This record gives sequence, C-alpha cells and structure tokens, in this order.
Amino acid sequence: MTDVKSGLSRRTVIKGAAWSVPVIAIAAAAPMAAASTTTPSSVGPLVESSPNVKDSVLSASSSRVEACFPSDTFSTPFNLVATVAYDNSDPAFSLAGATVTSAGSVWTVASRTATSVTLTATQTVTCFVGITGFDLAYNAGSAVPPLNSLTLNISGVSTDGTRKIDGLISSLDNGPVVGPKVHDA
Repeated sequence: MTDVKSGLSRRTVIKGAAWSVPVIAIAAAAPMAAASTTTPSSVGPLVESSPNVKDSVLSASSSRVEACFPSDTFSTPFNLVATVAYDNSDPAFSLAGATVTSAGSVWTVASRTATSVTLTATQTVTCFVGITGFDLAYNAGSAVPPLNSLTLNISGVSTDGTRKIDGLISSLDNGPVVGPKVHDA
C-alpha cells in the first residue's frame, strides 16, 4: 500500500495560522480605533417646557432640541440615556420599584436602584421636534420624594457618532432652570 500525501503539511497549516492571527487582530482593532477618533458635534441641549416631576410619576414628554434651528435641521437616530436620580434625603422613598408606564417600547429600564433609574432608547431625533418621551411611575407606597430631591437628565449621541445632545435644560412655572430637572410636586 502506498501513502498518498496531501498538498498541505502540518508545518504549512501552522505557518498559515501564525500569519492569520495578527491579521485578524489588526482588522478587529481598526474599526474601534477609527470610531474613537470621531468627536461628535453638539446640537445643543434638550429643552423641557413643562413641570414634569410629581409625587408619583415623572413625565418626560415635552423635550426637543431647539438650538439646532435653522442651521442644522437634522433628522437622525440617536442613542439616548435618561437618568433619574434621588438624593436619598428620605430613606423611606425609593426608586427601586420604578416602572415605565408609557412610551410603548421606546424606552427601556437599563438599571434601577433605590437612588437612581437609568433608561435607554434609540429613536430618531429631528431638529425642533419633540422626542418620544416616557412616564416613570415610582411611588407605589406612601413615601413622597422631598421637594427638590429628584433630578432628570437626558443626553445622547447619534448612532453614526457625528452629533450629540448635551443634556437637559428645564423650565419651571416660575422661570427657567439650567441643568437637570428638579422635583416640583
């Protein structure tokens, strides 16, 4: 019986594998490096025009980007992050059981503790048009959050990494508040 050798020896396979590993590693690292060098340009903050933080629900429904108009009338998908934070001034109150009660399936609770809730959404944001907001129910018991103990902030980056929303500027009945929205029950 005669042994027939294939065209590939073990040595050829090992040499080929040794050369392919660095190429794969370099190819995998290249897209991440390219993405990290892009600095998104600001389209301004979201503007919330109504009192929206109450004893049992936070309604983030009237936010829109205004600073873009008329110079950058974009309409593009954004990855948004909303954070509701509690200063823990009353340990009887907790955000741990908070739930999204509206907004369909647009916003998802990413994390929830006694002192913070983080929600995420990917949605198309259009210059000077409101985002799809949400209602967050957080007071199933009798404890009410103390006045000015809750804050809301929403920010985001476009899915292509070219634009960013700086955060939230809120307005109370008695005038504007720059920075996160505070409880006004």
